[in-house]
Amino acid sequence: MKKIVCTTCLVALISMLGISQQLMAQQQSSMQYMHPLDPLDSNEIKLVKQILLKEKKVSNDSSSLFSIINLKEPPKEEVLAYTPGTSFRREAFAYVYDYSTNLFAKAEIDLKTQKLLTYGKIEGKQPVGSFKADSLTSDIVEGNAEWDAALKKRGINPDSVKASHGNFAADLGLAPMGNREKIVSPTYKNKKYGHVPIGGIYAYVDITDRKVLKVIDTGKGWSEPVEVNYFEGDSIKVTLDAPKPVMISQPEGTNYRIEGNQVISPFWKFRFGIHNREGLIVYDVQYFDHAQDSWRYIMYRGGLAEMIVNYGSPDLLNASNNYFDVGEFRLFQDVARPLTAGADAPENATYLPVTLHNDYGSPIHADSSIAVFEEYGGVLWRHQNYSRRATDLAIKYYITAGNYDYGFKWIFKEDGNIKVETELNGIAHIRSVERVTDAPGSADESSEGSYFGTIVEPHVEANNHQHWFVYRFDMDVDGQQNSVGEMNTVNAPVGPENPYGNAMIGKMTMFKSEQEAQRDAKASTSRMWMVMNHHVKNKFDHMSSFMLMPSAGITPLAEKNSSLYNRAPVLYHHFWATPYNPDEMYPAGDYPASNQKGEGLPAWAAQNRSLENTDVVVWYVAGVTHVVRPEEWPIMNQHTVAVSLMPFGFMSSNPVLGMPPANLPDGLSKKASPDKNLSGQKTPASGERE
Repeated sequence: MKKIVCTTCLVALISMLGISQQLMAQQQSSMQYMHPLDPLDSNEIKLVKQILLKEKKVSNDSSSLFSIINLKEPPKEEVLAYTPGTSFRREAFAYVYDYSTNLFAKAEIDLKTQKLLTYGKIEGKQPVGSFKADSLTSDIVEGNAEWDAALKKRGINPDSVKASHGNFAADLGLAPMGNREKIVSPTYKNKKYGHVPIGGIYAYVDITDRKVLKVIDTGKGWSEPVEVNYFEGDSIKVTLDAPKPVMISQPEGTNYRIEGNQVISPFWKFRFGIHNREGLIVYDVQYFDHAQDSWRYIMYRGGLAEMIVNYGSPDLLNASNNYFDVGEFRLFQDVARPLTAGADAPENATYLPVTLHNDYGSPIHADSSIAVFEEYGGVLWRHQNYSRRATDLAIKYYITAGNYDYGFKWIFKEDGNIKVETELNGIAHIRSVERVTDAPGSADESSEGSYFGTIVEPHVEANNHQHWFVYRFDMDVDGQQNSVGEMNTVNAPVGPENPYGNAMIGKMTMFKSEQEAQRDAKASTSRMWMVMNHHVKNKFDHMSSFMLMPSAGITPLAEKNSSLYNRAPVLYHHFWATPYNPDEMYPAGDYPASNQKGEGLPAWAAQNRSLENTDVVVWYVAGVTHVVRPEEWPIMNQHTVAVSLMPFGFMSSNPVLGMPPANLPDGLSKKASPDKNLSGQKTPASGERE
């Protein structure tokens, strides 16, 4: 669908900026959109910077940095009302940061009229993103008398180390509110020894004012050079026999098609995009109800709103290592990771490009960074000799966050189930220690005789830690008039209604307000949460609902007076629900790199707004506690955490009962014929047991 744009305005702007006619043509072409939620392309990213340059809001040198450039999503009501071929707004936003003045600001731009809509300074906060300029901590620390004395006391030449290994100080910091501050430890400049910091020496570094605020020397910690057998992909030696290939092919083509940024299959349609802070987002998720012969709405927007890793070693550096990978680092998306066919995604996948941007506002185009594919989903249903094959539809995206790699995968199943998986890969976080084994009695820190990590090499400890994934689901089950409740399966009281003590019920509790909806997982009652539409019911009077099936109920091990709690109290409940508000996107607050406490979702939910018969958003906190095994060094094998959304009363019966038997290509042997009693014996009637 082509979009009409103001060509005259575009020509005028390009003329003022001295842009070539070729670039003008590219930008004019980029204004042809299919949908209001299509992500920005490379020419639009360039246009954002050009408009800010014209308005003198940024400079063209390296001092002006771009934290985020992204599509400003149109209001929800406009998107829902959009019909192909009609006009829609096209806007972008940008967070910009100037190191020389510590100026942090947000700009909003109309891309169709090429005008700056708003520009405002953000006081007392730090931008999302880790910039290359943050590495100047080494220059600031160089020559500091206390720092040098601590190193010399250990026999270390100060010229042999650098001070770039660290994290944002946030609420542990000493700098004035709004200054950019890190806590760092020394590492050897020699790459062979530079994978672990020297223990026991820490510096608070104010990057804004370019000074060392404090040096701490505990007098402890291993400081000798440690040559770590760190994973290096280019030096892997193949020592095992290759398995015989298991290939997935689709000789008759795929069951889905892709139109722009929309995926459509016989059961599902959804839109997708890559957000420069959040990564993979799905929009406009609908299921085709074959019994009703119609598309039915489930979710307006779903994605990862925050990802946090906290470490369990008692030293200062690890206490500050609460990595907010979405809110602090925008998922490290200054580099896109292409997917490897046959490993990251199957050979039959459709591989698609993404467009990101770097610190200087220049677009980054990467091919094959998104995969859309169908995969064998196991058994769809079976009984006796009747069996059907499940074919799942999936979309996947990978990022590399420092030493970790994360895969984000949405799986859409034919029966209406949605599974959201996060794949954990990469290299365990390490620190230097005195001991060379995990035998008891070392001088290293310990608690009740146990260490705070696992020895993976002499003097190298892989830290105990936890990973957190906060998902945001803007559910619109058959529309925007939804309510939220919780179901627990419990035993019925013994009495006339349960004379034998074996009866059980699904006990439903409706949440009237936000405070009631702050809940924790409970495996013993199979606790689940439901988003339901009171106005739509199936033929048995069940409300049209989708239920959120939780993952393992991992809880934070950091105390409630810890830095983790101050910055991310959202982690201390598994489930939250709020009424829809387009400004409430990030559960740990918009700027978690800053010195802050209690911002984000807990502050919003404190309003205790109504959740009854309204447009609701549900949030789920999934966690993984990782005590590293020796078998996970020097690289881990994949671990997966998942949450599912399942229909409950959304339909009146099994929507895939009529699925035909698997249609195998000619030439493949069928050892058993589907839907036939091969034994020649009587098949028991439904409900009978032999």
